[in-house]
Amino acid sequence: MRFSKKKILIILVAIVLLGTFLRFYKLGEVSFSADEFLGVNVAYGYLQTGEWKRWDFNLGKLADDKPYFKTVFDFDIWDGGEKSYTRAWAYNWQIVQALKFLPADEESTFRAISALWGIITILIIYWTAAAFTGNKIIGLISAFLFAISIDGITFDRKARMYAMFLPVFLLFSHFVYQLFESRKYLGSELVKKIKLKAGFNIVYVIPAITLGLLSAHLHLLAVNIIPALLVYFLVLAFMEAKNRKVFLNHYAVYVLTAAAFSAALFIFCPNILSLLKSFLTPNDHFSYIGKVLSDYASGILALALIILGTAYLWNRERKKCVFVSSLFWTTLLMAIFFWNRNAGEQYIFFIKPFQIILLSSGIYFTAKFIGKNFRQYGRKFYWVSLAVLILLLPDYVYFFQENNAYHQNSNSEHPNYKKVFGYFLKNKKEGDILITRNFRNYYFAGANAKVFSIGGERAGLEEKKLTLKRLKKIMRENSRGWIIFSDNDKSFISKDAREYIIKKTERVSNSKVRGPVSVYYWRDKRE
Repeated sequence: MRFSKKKILIILVAIVLLGTFLRFYKLGEVSFSADEFLGVNVAYGYLQTGEWKRWDFNLGKLADDKPYFKTVFDFDIWDGGEKSYTRAWAYNWQIVQALKFLPADEESTFRAISALWGIITILIIYWTAAAFTGNKIIGLISAFLFAISIDGITFDRKARMYAMFLPVFLLFSHFVYQLFESRKYLGSELVKKIKLKAGFNIVYVIPAITLGLLSAHLHLLAVNIIPALLVYFLVLAFMEAKNRKVFLNHYAVYVLTAAAFSAALFIFCPNILSLLKSFLTPNDHFSYIGKVLSDYASGILALALIILGTAYLWNRERKKCVFVSSLFWTTLLMAIFFWNRNAGEQYIFFIKPFQIILLSSGIYFTAKFIGKNFRQYGRKFYWVSLAVLILLLPDYVYFFQENNAYHQNSNSEHPNYKKVFGYFLKNKKEGDILITRNFRNYYFAGANAKVFSIGGERAGLEEKKLTLKRLKKIMRENSRGWIIFSDNDKSFISKDAREYIIKKTERVSNSKVRGPVSVYYWRDKRE
C-alpha cells in the first residue's frame, strides 16, 4: 500500500494543479462582498500614499476616516493619532505588490494573493498530515480534500487574511508540537539535556515564536492554541500518571504553571478578566457544527470517519492524535459554547486542516480494513474502497450550483455590487447624493458623489444607524438622491426610516439590481 517517491510526487503535482485551477478559474467573476472591501481600500490606499490609510475610490482620495488605529494584535483602540488601518498589514502588503503589476480595476488582482496562499496551503497540509500521521498516503488524501474543499476554495478566492492565516497557524501548531515532543537534538548535548530536564526542545523555540507572532498579527484567533494546549497537557499528564506512575510529570508542571500564572494575572491585572469576558461568554452557537461539516455530502459519514480516524491515530501516534484532536475539538467546542461573536464560517476556517487530517486518517483506515478483510480477492478492494470514499464524501454538487465561487445571480447570498452600483453610475444625475455603506466605494469609483454613510465600518456614532430623523434631514437638504443597501445592512437602518423610504421614495426595478439588495431614489417634485 505504499507509493514510490516518484508516484507521490506525480499525484501531489496533480492535486496542486487541480487546486490551482479551482482557485484561479474565474477569480474575478463574483463581486466583492462583506469585509473584502476593507482590504481593497487599505491596500490601494497604501499603494497611493505608502501609508496604511483607506482609499475612497468615489472621490479619488484618502477616505475621511475618524482617527483610528489597530494594533498588531487586532485590538481596536480609538485615539487622536494617525488615521491608519494596520490590521493584517503583512497580508495586505502582498496585495499592494500585486497592484504594482496587475490592473486595479479587476477583482482578480486583489484576490490573487489569497489564491496563491491556497496553493501553498495544499503543500503544507500534505507535509503536516504526513508528519502527524507518519503516512504519506494520508498526506495525499488530506491535500486532495483541501484542494477541493468548498471552504478552502471560498476563502482562497477572497481578498482577506484568512487564506494566509490558516497555513501560518498550521505551521505554528506543527512547530509548537515539535517544541514539546521532538527528540531531534541535532547533535547538541545541551539541547538534549534541556529536553530531558524541562521537557521541551529549544531548537524549535525561534520558529514557534516567529510563527506564533505572525499568526497573532494575522488574526487574534491564534490564541485558541492556548486552551487546546491546556487540554493536550491535561490528557498527557493523566496518561503519564497512569502508565508510568509519575504524577508530577512535566505535563502536569505545565498545567500547574499555567494555572498559577493565570491566577496571578487575574489578581494583579483585574482588567484582563473583564477583557476575557468580552471575548468569552456562555453561548449556543450550534450552527458551527453544520459549518464545520459543510464541505461534505453527508455530515454523518464525515463525522463517523473523523471518529474512526481518531481511533486509528490513537493506536499509532498517541501523542500526535491527542494534539491534533485537541486543536480541532477544543476550538470547535469553544466556538459553540463560549465565543462571544456571531457564528461565521471565517472564524472556524483555521481548524479545517486538523479536521481533514482526522478525516483522511479515517478514510485510510476504512480502506485498509476493507482491503485486509477481502485480501483473498487481491489488493483491488483497498483501492476501490479508497476511491469510493473519496468520491462519496465531498459535496461535488456545489460545483454545479447556480450560485457558487464561480457564478453569482439574483439568488446569491450577497448582492452583485458590480451590477448594482454600475446601474447607479449609469443613471445618476449631476448633484445626486448617495446613502449607502461607503466602504463599498470601489464599485462607484469616480462618481464624485456626496455620500452619507451608514453602518459600522469606522463610522461615528451618528453615522452607525440611519434614523428617521437623520433621513429626513438628508432628504430635506438634498433634492435628489439614491439609497442603496443590502439585506445585511437593514440592522443599520431603523424600522421607521425603512417605512419612510418605502413611502417617500421610488424603488428601482431592474435586472441589474435584483437579489438581496434594495435600491431607491427620490427627486424633488418641483424639478
